[in-house]
Amino acid sequence: MKRLVLDATVAAKLPELLSPVELVDAAGNVLGVYVPDLSKYGLAVPFTEEELQASEAEPGGRTLDEIMADLENRG
Repeated sequence: MKRLVLDATVAAKLPELLSPVELVDAAGNVLGVYVPDLSKYGLAVPFTEEELQASEAEPGGRTLDEIMADLENRG
């Protein structure tokens, strides 16, 4: 993989990011996507973006209210 050295202004902004962000030029053209390395925070996501999207598209599931009601009825 090739490397690109960023200027100090851009490099200073990246550690604040906890989710992917599009990198654009002054005209708003997308140049790419920056995906932060969250492993240093213990927050690494063990799923690919495709796996997350597939999971969201699956039918079924319960709302938080339904889950909470079920838990309350068990106690």
